[in-house]
Amino acid sequence: MFVDRHLPTFAFIVGMLCAHPLLGDVIHVNDGSQVVGTIEGFSGGKVKISTTFAGAIEIDLAVVSSIETDERLTVAMESGDRLIGPVGRTGEGAAVVETAQGPVPIDFDRVTAVWKVGQPSPEEAALVAKYKPNWSATIEGGFRMQEGNRQTREARGRFDLLRTTSEDRLLFYIAAEYADQNEIRNTNEYKGGVHYENNVSDRRYWYTRLDLEFDEFEDLDLRATVAAGGGHFWIKKPNHMLKTRAGVGYRHESYMTGVTFDDVTLDLGLDYMVDLSSFCRLTHAASYSPSIEEVNNYRLNFDTALVFPLGDSKAWKLKLGVLNSYNSMPQPGIVKLDNTYYANVMLAIK
Repeated sequence: MFVDRHLPTFAFIVGMLCAHPLLGDVIHVNDGSQVVGTIEGFSGGKVKISTTFAGAIEIDLAVVSSIETDERLTVAMESGDRLIGPVGRTGEGAAVVETAQGPVPIDFDRVTAVWKVGQPSPEEAALVAKYKPNWSATIEGGFRMQEGNRQTREARGRFDLLRTTSEDRLLFYIAAEYADQNEIRNTNEYKGGVHYENNVSDRRYWYTRLDLEFDEFEDLDLRATVAAGGGHFWIKKPNHMLKTRAGVGYRHESYMTGVTFDDVTLDLGLDYMVDLSSFCRLTHAASYSPSIEEVNNYRLNFDTALVFPLGDSKAWKLKLGVLNSYNSMPQPGIVKLDNTYYANVMLAIK
C-alpha cells in the first residue's frame, strides 16, 4: 500500500527528472486543495508551478500530498520491473501508474528511480554526463608599433583549445612571436603541441605530451619533445590549483648549422593557479628537462602572469606576465637566458 509520507519524495524525484515543464499538472495539498498549472521544477524544498490565476508560485513540499500528470513516466522498482504510464491516484488517494494493462499501485519504498519515457534513465544520464566533453578556447595576443627615429613592430599570439571531461583533459596549443626593427627582423619564433592527462584517481593522473618549437634567432630549426609520466594534484579547487608531474622524455634538436642532438630526458613540471581576488588571478608554470646522460645539459622554463578581467565581461581579460627560458648549452653566440615581458589581451570562449 502507498504511504503518504513518501509522496513529497516522489514529487521531488519526478520534478527533477522531467527535463521540460509539464502541462496540466495537479498538485494535491494536505488540506484537500488543489493547484493546477505547469510544474517548472523543484528546489530548496519547494515545488514551483506556473498558474493562470496567480503566475508562478512555490509550495512547500512538506504540505504536498500527491501530484498528477499526463506525462508518461518510467517507474523503476527494486525488483527490476519497470512501470510505464502517467502517474495518478485512486479515489482513496493512493498513487498508481496508469499502464497499458491498467492502473498499478506503487509502493514508493520499492521505487528506485523515475524518468520521462524516451529519455535515458538516471544511471545512463549520469554516465553520459560523466564522459560528456566540455570544449573551451582561449585566444590571446599583443602588438606594439613605434615610428620615428626607430621603426619597431612586435606581435605575439597564442591559441589554446581545451577538451575536458570528469576523467581527462586534452590541450592543443599554438603560439608565435615576431618582431622587427627598421625593417630588420629580430624575433621569429613558433611553438605548438598537444598535452593529454587522464585521471587515475581524484588526485593522481598520468600524462603524455608532444611539443614542437622553431626559433630563427637561436638557429633552431626544430626542437621536438615527447614525454610521458605521472602527476599529482596537491590542491584541486576551482579557484586554487597546484599540480606537479614527473616523467621521462625524448628530445630531438636540429639546428640551421646542420648540428643535431638527441637526448633522453627527465620531464619535471609544476602548474599553479590562485585567485588573489575577484578581479585578479595568478598563474605560474614551470618545467625542467635535463638530459639523463648529461645532467648539465638542460632546459628550464617559467611562465608567470597576472590575469585581470576587462570591465564587466567574463570573456575578455588582460594578461600581464614574464616568460623566462634558460638553455644551459645554447649554440655558439646565443645567450643562455631569454626573458620576455608581455601584455596580452585574452578572449575566453566556452
